[in-house]
Amino acid sequence: MDSHQTASPGPLTPTSPAMSELPYDQPIKSRRRQRLVQGLQRISSSPSLAKIGRSRATSEYRPGGMGSISCMSLSSPFSSTIFSPPSSYTSQLSAGFSTAPTSPGSLTGANCYFGPHPKIRIVERDAAGNEIIGSGSVPVPSEAQSCEDFGARLTKSAAKPFPRRENFNFWADLPHEIRVHILQFLSPKQIIRLSSVSKSWHEMCFDGQLWIELDCQSYYQQITSDALIKIMLRAGAFVKNLNLRGCVQLRDQWLSLGSRMTNQECRNLETFSIEGCKIERSSIHFFLLRNPRLLHINMPSMQNINNATMKIIASHCPLLEFLNIDWCSEVDTKGLKKVVQSCPRLTDLRASEIRGLDDKEFMLELYQRNGLERLIIQHCDTLTDDALSILTNGIEPEIDPLTERTIVPPRRLRHLDISKCRSLTDKGVKSMAYNLPYLEGFRLCQNHALTDDGLIDILSNTPRLTHLDIEEVDQLTNALLTAFAAAPGASSLEHLSISYCEHLGDVGVLPILKSCQNLSSLCLDNTRISDLVLIEAAEQVRKRGSTTNAKNRPKKGLSLIAFDCQNVTWAGVREIMSQNSRVLQHRSLFQHKTLSRASVNEKTGEVSASPAITSTTATPVLMYPKEIIHLKAFYGWQQTVEEHYKRCMTSRWSAAARLEGKWAGWMLASEEVGASGGHGTGWGGRRRRRRAREAEDRVRDEEDGGGGETGGEDGFTPNLRLL
Repeated sequence: MDSHQTASPGPLTPTSPAMSELPYDQPIKSRRRQRLVQGLQRISSSPSLAKIGRSRATSEYRPGGMGSISCMSLSSPFSSTIFSPPSSYTSQLSAGFSTAPTSPGSLTGANCYFGPHPKIRIVERDAAGNEIIGSGSVPVPSEAQSCEDFGARLTKSAAKPFPRRENFNFWADLPHEIRVHILQFLSPKQIIRLSSVSKSWHEMCFDGQLWIELDCQSYYQQITSDALIKIMLRAGAFVKNLNLRGCVQLRDQWLSLGSRMTNQECRNLETFSIEGCKIERSSIHFFLLRNPRLLHINMPSMQNINNATMKIIASHCPLLEFLNIDWCSEVDTKGLKKVVQSCPRLTDLRASEIRGLDDKEFMLELYQRNGLERLIIQHCDTLTDDALSILTNGIEPEIDPLTERTIVPPRRLRHLDISKCRSLTDKGVKSMAYNLPYLEGFRLCQNHALTDDGLIDILSNTPRLTHLDIEEVDQLTNALLTAFAAAPGASSLEHLSISYCEHLGDVGVLPILKSCQNLSSLCLDNTRISDLVLIEAAEQVRKRGSTTNAKNRPKKGLSLIAFDCQNVTWAGVREIMSQNSRVLQHRSLFQHKTLSRASVNEKTGEVSASPAITSTTATPVLMYPKEIIHLKAFYGWQQTVEEHYKRCMTSRWSAAARLEGKWAGWMLASEEVGASGGHGTGWGGRRRRRRAREAEDRVRDEEDGGGGETGGEDGFTPNLRLL
């Protein structure tokens, strides 16, 4: 460290003497120290000669001659100028150099202490202390003669204007791709409104990249036919999903639209939906012929398509996966057979009310393909037991001699809908019993000829069944539900509809509620169930879990529909309301174990330890339900039930409990009044009427301090008027 300091001299001017020639015997300071001293001298050089007693110099720099650095204005110890430094410069330890930083009094004037270059003054003195002019003085370089005001430089730099771009437009200067990406966050209706801003916005809003998915289902009533045609013409090459459901305004525009399209427009469609459109057959064929990449075709209830349309689909849409031709009365199995043969990737076929389903060749083609996962053929009177047997077993299948079952590959069907097929009997349904292991959804609505014998086998051998709809199958009994509750598929069942099955009651529904733990929808209207089913449903849903967080909002665990059930009373409805809002108190046990203590026997000196003591403390914990029931019952009670459900869903438990208590009191008072025929006489009748009035007053009057929870939304007073 010392060697480094001695080897690095301070900065010198070209004619300055060496550091060793300085008259002061002082150690050579480090480079950092020297820079600090020189910087301070640059701020104020005159105080370094305060001890010398030299008078203030009056000479000035000469432009062409050898000037002395002493031409700088120096202040004497007796000077009264404001630039005089403090007395720290006169310290004997400082040897004439500044040892403390000071601030100048002003940045203006002729004697400026700030310049672009440091001004170093090396001065020699004789024995008498007088300055020796000559070797100890150096001329000031010409570039150091100017001393521009530092404050003026700051003012000049601050006053300089910041350069700005002329005619700057943030939106117009954005790249086109970024602008299109921003517009993609808007809805189609908003984009169409923006197109009226200007011509440039009109061009940008009808860019094809914004209309890859043209779904008019949500705004078809607000959009005009001209705007819709313009979108299809401008964005035709980009559109992949075209949904024109309900666009009846294009009825007279289809012919002109087809003639205005070029070869590059609307040739990349993957989804084509014209449900509810008034479109001509030639226009439909025009779209089908130009789009070989179609995957989904949705055109139900189109009376102007026929087997020729099916032939075009079979020849030009080999990648088809979804086909919906429900209620197309002009299509039969002859045209549909060509589609099945030419589209090997077809997995979803919806052909309700199609003629010719008794065609064995068509059913045999479906059996051999075995690629369908969803088949909807409801309301088909031509579907017979033999055709349904060929669909699942083929023609003359091999029979297992031990089980007497057919040996065929399992069908890949996951959803099957054969509702309203009046020609079906137990024989046809029973033939599918052991060949549908992947079945998840099964609908058999309004097949009045079916009985328990035809459904028990198929329901017992579908372990993945999640949706079962047997609405209006009149001849079903509780034996079917009891057998299904013991089947493997009961644990996965989520939706069950047995509405208008008048022979089903508590005996069959109670086992279903206990076995189907994942049940989320149960339709029981017009059945013989009673309050026992409602009580059991409330108990099973409450067992699905509780939470200690009072602000945690529950979710809908079960949707229970019990309209027009004569055996259901307000007591069962109240039980569901009570379970939905009931807050249970649970005691949590905490064990505290104390450490064992050691004791010393004074006589024998033996050390003995006392056994550890464990204490148990019971702490009460409130438990709130995680799932609740959404009940739909008698319309006279439904308004109160809905309000109670809303309060439970928003975690207003006390408000829901108050509403349930008020409603129960009102129903009790109404029953007491009704027991006397509404015309009670004597003291008993008067007492019942007084109780009814008191209950009504309690309902209508809001409780004090309950506005925070209920917000004045008891919602019960309007219901009283209905009652």
